Amino acid sequence: MTKVGKWRVAIVATLALALPVGAVAAPSIAFYYGQHPPLHTLEAFHWTVVQPYPGFHPTRFDNHNHRAFAYASIGEVAPHTAMPAGCRLGTDTVWHQDIVNEARRACRVYTLHTVIDPLWARGYRGFFLDTLDAYRLAVAGSPARAAQRAGLVRLIRDIKAQHPTARLILNRGFTLLPAIHTLVTAVAAESLFDGWNPQTGRYSRVPDNTRQALLKKLAAVRRYGLPTIAIDYLPARARAQAWQDAQRIMALGITPWVTNHDLSIVGVGRLAIMPRKILMLYSGPEDSQHTALNWYASMPLNYLGYSTRIVNVSKPLPRGLLTGRYAGIVTWFESNYVPNGQVVYTWLRRQINAGVPVAILGSFGFAADNLHLQPLGLLTATPPAGLVASRVTYANRRYLGYEVHPQPSAPDNFLPLILRQGRVLLRLTNTTHQHEDAVGLTPWGGYALAPNVVTYLGAVPGPRKHVPAAWILNPFRFFRQALRLPPMPVVDTTTESGRRMLMAQIDGDGFANKSWIYRYRDQYAGAVILHEILERYHVPTAASFIVSYFTPHGLFPRQATALTAIARQIASIPWVEIGNHTYSHPFNWPALEKNPALSGTKGSMRYGYNLPVPGYTHFSARKEVVWSTHWINHHIAPPGKKVRVLQWSGDCDPDAHAVALAYKAGLANVNGGGATITNAKPFLTKVRGLGIWKGRYFQVYAPLQDENVYTHSWTSPFYYGYVRALQTFRLTDRPRRLKPLDIYYHFYSGARVAGLRALRTVLSWAMRQPTTPIFLSQFAHIAVDFNRTVIARTRHGWLITGNGADQELRIPRTMGYPDLVRSVGVAGFNDHMRVRYITIAPHSRTHLVLRPTPPQQPYLRDANAPVTFSRRSPNSWQFGLRGHNSLFVQLGSAAGCRVTANGQPVTTHITGSLTTFTWNQNHGHFTVACSHF
Repeated sequence: MTKVGKWRVAIVATLALALPVGAVAAPSIAFYYGQHPPLHTLEAFHWTVVQPYPGFHPTRFDNHNHRAFAYASIGEVAPHTAMPAGCRLGTDTVWHQDIVNEARRACRVYTLHTVIDPLWARGYRGFFLDTLDAYRLAVAGSPARAAQRAGLVRLIRDIKAQHPTARLILNRGFTLLPAIHTLVTAVAAESLFDGWNPQTGRYSRVPDNTRQALLKKLAAVRRYGLPTIAIDYLPARARAQAWQDAQRIMALGITPWVTNHDLSIVGVGRLAIMPRKILMLYSGPEDSQHTALNWYASMPLNYLGYSTRIVNVSKPLPRGLLTGRYAGIVTWFESNYVPNGQVVYTWLRRQINAGVPVAILGSFGFAADNLHLQPLGLLTATPPAGLVASRVTYANRRYLGYEVHPQPSAPDNFLPLILRQGRVLLRLTNTTHQHEDAVGLTPWGGYALAPNVVTYLGAVPGPRKHVPAAWILNPFRFFRQALRLPPMPVVDTTTESGRRMLMAQIDGDGFANKSWIYRYRDQYAGAVILHEILERYHVPTAASFIVSYFTPHGLFPRQATALTAIARQIASIPWVEIGNHTYSHPFNWPALEKNPALSGTKGSMRYGYNLPVPGYTHFSARKEVVWSTHWINHHIAPPGKKVRVLQWSGDCDPDAHAVALAYKAGLANVNGGGATITNAKPFLTKVRGLGIWKGRYFQVYAPLQDENVYTHSWTSPFYYGYVRALQTFRLTDRPRRLKPLDIYYHFYSGARVAGLRALRTVLSWAMRQPTTPIFLSQFAHIAVDFNRTVIARTRHGWLITGNGADQELRIPRTMGYPDLVRSVGVAGFNDHMRVRYITIAPHSRTHLVLRPTPPQQPYLRDANAPVTFSRRSPNSWQFGLRGHNSLFVQLGSAAGCRVTANGQPVTTHITGSLTTFTWNQNHGHFTVACSHF
């Protein structure tokens, strides 16, 4: 008999309200025994089983939707456990555990006080009781077994008497139910279709007669009005079969969980979690921000819907299997001989055997010999002696030649390589007729060897991140196929309410510069931006301040009072949110963090490592992030308004400590990354990803780049430089919408006529586009929540949880239309190019069901404000909007419908298939009533 975790104590963390006793319901349940349970993922389930490691705190976890259950083995204990005399009934020779004699009162008291009560004291308010049938291994005969059953019944009654609000789930224990079924929440049993034999160490199909006997027992449980749970076992790599088995179990009216034998992966149940994380591995002395993985690979993966984690293989790799937690692994090594290469190889092989896809870019990272390559379906030979030229003899045009054509290997870098299992995408042949299958798809994933990933366009002095590069490989297609990424809804970070997001941000540099504009001669650039931009263009803008500009003993002590007065005027504008651009504007964060004494000294930057603030001789991340925020709140912010976003300065490469300070101060954080793709350099390598993890916290990158980059560090050309941002806006919208609109500049744009003209041109163009204006801090929250969102496949559609501020999904148009009747939390949809954007309302659990034809019910096609709620009833649809300007709304399937706003009739206009209306406020509660609803 297999027992769920009987050799250990586990926790059952209930992730929804407990089911009422006596009601047959269909809870979703997960069992996860890994050391670090992925709690955000497991929140999609009603119940989940994890280990009781000290890091889990049920009192922090419980709320009105979540409740923690503790799993407890009450029939067996670890060998040699100190128990009262007479409590050791026998031994379970399969699991090597001691069986407890629960027929004796002293033993029941022991179990209650040493197993149940400590877990209750830790905050658990329910228990999953296991090893209830263990006594059958130690005693024979009806009287002896009856005594054990009676003891177990008394124990369960004692638990409820001691803790009346406790919820109990049993693992089997069928013979106890007649006496205690009113005390039980649900009953589980193992191995309905697939099981694990601990004696042979093998998975096996359950015989029909065994399954039928178990089904009869589960049917008896259901007659008591209790939900039933079946736990089945399959190899980790058998994800597709696990989903099929879960479907079969659900068809029987039983809640399934299909996992591997030691429950160390995120398995499959009523929900099949679609893992959305990609682990990315590199080797080298640089930090993760300055890697090809971050600069080039993250963006395509983000677009495909996946959050990326970059890890240096010099550090420990994640323990355990990544199945169900990570969608795949991407490596990008510069050499086949990296430190810990053998460790990396062994670890990758283990993950591959567990069904985790792997994509290898650049070099393998381990010895490219047959010992290592043959298990991967590759065969190599001795390279040719001397320098032998090669040429491209086959290239799949769907995968290669994306921005530039594939290249032959350098003569001294040709690797004779044959792909024996899989699909060759690029083959090189040398003059000795040896082949190098340089790019291929394999049963375990895929690989693309240098130089046919990206090519660097010329040698430019400085770090390679500044060298123009272009994709040879089609990253979207290759990653989708190599990592076997399934079609599913994608969390989108570019669009809101069916329209492209629009925001603006100002970094605080140059606020105190004197303007060269004749009209504003002898005035500060901050004042020019106030009067010429912020007061005229009502675009939600994050205006940030460098605090040392304004302090009495800072950079400009004589001008500080006047500068502060201007800053207060800016901060009081309703469509301006307040940002902090640090205290001394660090230019080189890593250098200052490594050696704080460098503060104020001359460095590699033009002005030093940071601004030379008098007396500031010892860099402090806390002063840059926290103290400066408090100063702005007390000296610049008007009543009722505070700093909402930290806009990183300089190289925008703070360490994990600095990023953590921003989060703990309650600030959104943005900067770094961006996009500078233009007509002259139309390469996707110029578009960065969403951001990068720094320890436990996510640094959000600015969506687009600022005028400093377009004007060559604010040297020239001041007008035509930043106007090129319009090219970036267009190229990041088509053929794929990769980024929202972000008008990003500095206060020093107000110091020159050309800079001010460029800013006006860009703003005027952006305001003519159909957009949804939002604040920069809102985008930062959307980017963070992109990483936290859980998407799960259900029997009829998709479940989306944890999405927080992110209220837009994206699917290929070929997947269908939202079924507005069967979906929950879906407000509408809009099409752009080949994709369909789906707008969802704030909802803890959004259910998306798709259909092949357009819905007949009214829906939101697009609006210039985020949706605040959406509720549908048989006769009407109600929704809310809250934005920054007067509302403009377009509805689909609403012809002949009556629309009211805050109870007042609204005049609508029919344009083709769309119903449009305006509302002269920035928020409203709307009702759409239709006779055909």
